[in-house]
Amino acid sequence: MTIFRILIFLAALLLNYAAQAQDTREISTAPREIYGNQTAEIGIKIGNGGAGPTGIIRALAEDYLKMTDAKYSIAWYQDISVNALQQLRNEVIDIALVYEKNQGEEAQKQGWATNYTPVFNDHFLIIGPKSNPAQIEKTDPLNHAFKKIAYLGKERSAPTFISRDDNSGTNIREQTIWKMINLKPWQEEKNWYVKQHVFPQQALIYADQNSLYTITDYGTFLSNKSQLKNSQILIKSGKLLINPCFALLGRNPSREAKNFLDYLKSERAQNLIADFGKDKFGGKALFTKTDQEEF
Repeated sequence: MTIFRILIFLAALLLNYAAQAQDTREISTAPREIYGNQTAEIGIKIGNGGAGPTGIIRALAEDYLKMTDAKYSIAWYQDISVNALQQLRNEVIDIALVYEKNQGEEAQKQGWATNYTPVFNDHFLIIGPKSNPAQIEKTDPLNHAFKKIAYLGKERSAPTFISRDDNSGTNIREQTIWKMINLKPWQEEKNWYVKQHVFPQQALIYADQNSLYTITDYGTFLSNKSQLKNSQILIKSGKLLINPCFALLGRNPSREAKNFLDYLKSERAQNLIADFGKDKFGGKALFTKTDQEEF
């Protein structure tokens, strides 16, 4: 192996470690991955948090570069929605793929974001240990399931649920469910409510290693399933567990960004999204198209 290749290998390891260790409240300062010709100019910069690690952004970017024979590369910056929007506002990225519709609509009203476009549907899951001490049933309404988790946590006075606590789309959806039962455990020091500011993969693995309940997304669960020893899906359907992802462009979007957004809306890209993961996970896709809520 040449010195040049060794340096590239070490740089990739360091970049991956930094991304794994990153506090999700911190805005990324460098791309997590670059697709296409690594020596070419970056023509499109995409900000996204949870979907990127599944490989879907890579698949879309590489398909687009192949289809258009573009001479530039495409970069992915791993950031939760609120940070991706800030990156878009500061013109660090060209496209933000985010989950919080209200924040996106407000960005458009303020004039620094444009071209709101649904891209795909992600799907939340309620995950818990195989022993399931809270006795959650697959048919439980979400509010009942969270009541059981809270009751168990208070009863045994020990870590029971892990929250990302970072204002991410996942965190906001989790808080929505807690509010349905008039609880706000993130505002109090509850020893059963564990808070970590990490990306979905790390939160899921921590929950698995420590026999905790949590909320995660289907793509993260499937793409990390081989590492999980103690977790199972408890609840996986319902309107409140659908998590639409949409794209926003900046105030003055480039031609490249507009063209890539047109591609994301195209039948070609939507079919790629609908099939993504099926070859690896026994015919199970990780996402659904914009016009399909359930699998």
